[in-house]
Amino acid sequence: MRMKCKYAGCESETYQEEDYCILHMDLPPKGDHLELIKKLKEEEVEKKIQDGDLNFKGARFYDVNFSGLHIPGDLVLTQAVVENDFHCLDSEVDGGIWFDQGRVGGHAFFESSLIRGSISFYKGKVGGNISFDHARVDKYVWFEGVDVDGEASFNHCYLGGSISFNKSRIDENVSFYGSTIEGNAWFEDAYLGGSTWFDLAEIRGALCFRGTRFKYIKSQERACRSAKILWEKLGDRGKADYHFYREMEAKRKQKGYLSRYLELIVQYPFGYGVRPFRLILTFIGIMIAFALFYWMAEGILNVDVFLDKLRFSFLTMLIPAYGAINAKTGLYGWLTILEAFIGAFTWPTFMVIFARKYMR
Repeated sequence: MRMKCKYAGCESETYQEEDYCILHMDLPPKGDHLELIKKLKEEEVEKKIQDGDLNFKGARFYDVNFSGLHIPGDLVLTQAVVENDFHCLDSEVDGGIWFDQGRVGGHAFFESSLIRGSISFYKGKVGGNISFDHARVDKYVWFEGVDVDGEASFNHCYLGGSISFNKSRIDENVSFYGSTIEGNAWFEDAYLGGSTWFDLAEIRGALCFRGTRFKYIKSQERACRSAKILWEKLGDRGKADYHFYREMEAKRKQKGYLSRYLELIVQYPFGYGVRPFRLILTFIGIMIAFALFYWMAEGILNVDVFLDKLRFSFLTMLIPAYGAINAKTGLYGWLTILEAFIGAFTWPTFMVIFARKYMR
């Protein structure tokens, strides 16, 4: 007497002496028995589709093909495992596709399909490429926490909602060439191992790469430039400045050896003109450093305590002539000139950056 499958929620009978039904049992090692199990699994999939049962939660496949089908509801593949490729080409899905915590050993193809709901691949894994070229998804696309060993291709597709690759890893290229996204595109805290392409893409919402790690510096430059432009259109100057900073950082890293390191002065103390508080901290740090030197070296006339020397250092940075008048000659005189020179740049620059960030 056959028992019910031990997979939670499955009412099917077990296969022979196994603990699971034909869909939920693992694939056997290579051999004649493998071909038989593959055939039985394919027949069971066809039977469920004909019966209108599209619940394949936790199923185990060698490969699976839903191409060219009209699926009247949701296609449920939560926690399913596909050892080889997953095909859903030229299909029409009236509901959504749910592949959360699923695994595809090969490629996952959704090209030229119409999905009237959403598609979710939350915390899934794909051993090859993901391709949605020329596809249409009317609602959101959720690929958060996904590991993709290949590339993610969304060329010439239409997404009716937002798309998220937050905290995901994509080892190769990410491409949205000529696509339309009605919502936002999120790549926060993701890892992108290839090139990024958003050429001719129309994104109605935002594009975000906060905390994203890029393997290639050029990819960081291109991606952050695209995001900066979109945030500026949306009027969020703070997020536009963040992506501008990362764009400029990427440009610096692509320059020659000498220029690359000399520009660190512009990046870190000045923050490329978008981080005023970094500059004010630099100003305070320089002021205190000179005050400590004056205090230890006793090179300034009529100054006996550290607070007085701190005041002297502050006034020297704000009023260049002040230090030259009150300092001794020799080394101390040159030090006050150096501090006055630094102050002549940092303080006005801070005022300009502050005004740009908060007064526009």
